[in-house]
Amino acid sequence: MRRKGSIMPRLNAHLGYQFTEFEPLERFAQAARAGFRGVEWPAIYGYDCSWLRETIDLLGLEWIQVTLPFGDARKGEKGLAAVPGREDEFILGLREAIRYANTLGARWIHPMAGIVSEWDEATRATYLKNLRRAVDEAADHGLGTLIEVIGSGEVPGYAMCDYGRADQVFNEVGSESLRLLLDTYHAQVVAGNAIGVARDWAGRIGHVQIADVPGRHEPGTGSIDFDRFFAVLESTGYDGWVGCEYKPMNGTLPGLTYLRRYL
Repeated sequence: MRRKGSIMPRLNAHLGYQFTEFEPLERFAQAARAGFRGVEWPAIYGYDCSWLRETIDLLGLEWIQVTLPFGDARKGEKGLAAVPGREDEFILGLREAIRYANTLGARWIHPMAGIVSEWDEATRATYLKNLRRAVDEAADHGLGTLIEVIGSGEVPGYAMCDYGRADQVFNEVGSESLRLLLDTYHAQVVAGNAIGVARDWAGRIGHVQIADVPGRHEPGTGSIDFDRFFAVLESTGYDGWVGCEYKPMNGTLPGLTYLRRYL
């Protein structure tokens, strides 16, 4: 039960980062056993979505968001939304993501922008066209769409690499179903202040992911004051999930020490 005056973010496990000590399909049960009630995991397209839904239902888990297919992982691709010439592949991935999201009961899809040689007019036009299509088709199925800012130091050439650019895109698309995926690690690295980004984007945040700086490890290992961060989320009305997209330093369960109070 939520205590009066307490700050209680709803934490979900990220199965691409947590519980990697276990085989992929065992991670769902481990997350539930650790106290999580929600999960996210991009690497789902090799699994039957109905089977995944049965699995999370049995464990009492909620699926939070579905990332579109990245493209060719062997080449290090990180999405296709802003990549000229890949529009047909993007559309196929969009429709597959919507199918998975609807089956899994997720609320959001996340079309990653991808790696580009430069943010020129062709790239910008491709991104806006694909993003508008994603927003419209997702909304037709009752889903929202997420944009994440990822710094070029982390993923060189990533098209959506700063918050000013993201703000321009939000204004041009102009949809209430488009929201920011705020990752504290990227926000701290890109803007120097994850808490400030949370304040600046209040009312436009659809999902949150957490990791500390430096190292992208669990909260409590670096410089971000997560108590303050969670307090800002609460004071600005954020009521969504907070995904644990961090690299545990010494195993997943020992890494939950700081967050245990929230589980």
